Amino acid sequence: MGLAPFALIVVLSAAAGIAVQVLGGTKSRYDALIVGVTAVFGMYFASESFPGSTLFSTITSFGPVWDGFVIVPGLVFGFVIATIAYIGTRETYRASTASA
Repeated sequence: MGLAPFALIVVLSAAAGIAVQVLGGTKSRYDALIVGVTAVFGMYFASESFPGSTLFSTITSFGPVWDGFVIVPGLVFGFVIATIAYIGTRETYRASTASA
């Protein structure tokens, strides 16, 4: 994978993390980081492992390939993994109600 697709992955993941931080109902300080990192992992993992896999061979031909980045599986898998991470962590943070 080239530098341009990886930069796109990082920018899209940062945008998703910022959107979750701004629009999310239950907020913690780490929502943007959790969603951003899992989205980067999901997109990179899908793009690097799906093309050579026999299990996912039917979806590797979905859409175009840009400089080694399989676009449709990469974006879809990144979205799914980031959504699962957000849903899994959004109820774990509680703001402290104790006063000093």
